[in-house]
Amino acid sequence: MSPRKRVILLITIMAVIGLIIESITINMLYRTAFDEQKENLRDIVTSQARLIEAIARFDRSHSKDYPGGASEATLSQIIDARSRSAGFGETGEFTLAKRQGDNIVFILNHRHYDLDKPKPVHFNSKLAEPMRLALNEKSGTIVGMDYRGENVLAAYEPVRELNWGIVAKIDMAEVRAPFIKAAAISSFLGIFAIIVGTIIFIKLTNPLIATLNGTITELHDALANVNQLSGLLPICASCKKIRDDKGYWTQIEAYIRDHSEAEFSHSICPDCAEKLYADLNINKTKKGR
Repeated sequence: MSPRKRVILLITIMAVIGLIIESITINMLYRTAFDEQKENLRDIVTSQARLIEAIARFDRSHSKDYPGGASEATLSQIIDARSRSAGFGETGEFTLAKRQGDNIVFILNHRHYDLDKPKPVHFNSKLAEPMRLALNEKSGTIVGMDYRGENVLAAYEPVRELNWGIVAKIDMAEVRAPFIKAAAISSFLGIFAIIVGTIIFIKLTNPLIATLNGTITELHDALANVNQLSGLLPICASCKKIRDDKGYWTQIEAYIRDHSEAEFSHSICPDCAEKLYADLNINKTKKGR
């Protein structure tokens, strides 16, 4: 693999790791916000149920002469308070209902859908799951379908004094929306930063890669020369000439000079001097006598 491809692969790996870390971080933030929203709804619906029960107990003792009885007095106060508050967030609302036969009958007007005359929901249908749990004397939180068939995060609680159920809910789309938006923005910025960083990184590393490629070429050439000198060399047993790869016989010093950076200077070793100049040495000895 070339150095450039290695750089691109490294950048790609770093980008993938960055996106994975970003996804994990956003998911952790979402789970934290989801749990906080769930606890908030749970606290709200519990306090509202206890408040309604307290009002019902008061009306049972002090509003017996109210037209329709104490329950109607309690309901009128709840409707009055409800009219002063549309809900919370863009989709959040409270729903209050009771069971009549096989139907769930909603007492308060809805914020969505059938606003003025809420339609009853069959008790065994798949709709209004949080309210069905509340009317079954259960309390808690759930992600399920409301009376519209929308997926919601809901907290449910029975109002035992009146055999009602109360639900505080918010659409899951609204819960997820800020995190989807944050993920989209951060992904766009992350990809943009990766592209810009990649361009800058490549521009900075291009000279280094070019120098590295030149060094590699030089090393390959040097290695080739070393291989030529370290291979099997045909040499004359008499004159010591070497046959090159073109078939020419050259002096050994010329061959080595052409295939390496070695240079030669000529001299005579003692053995050769004795052979070549034996007569000269003898005459010197005689004169010395």
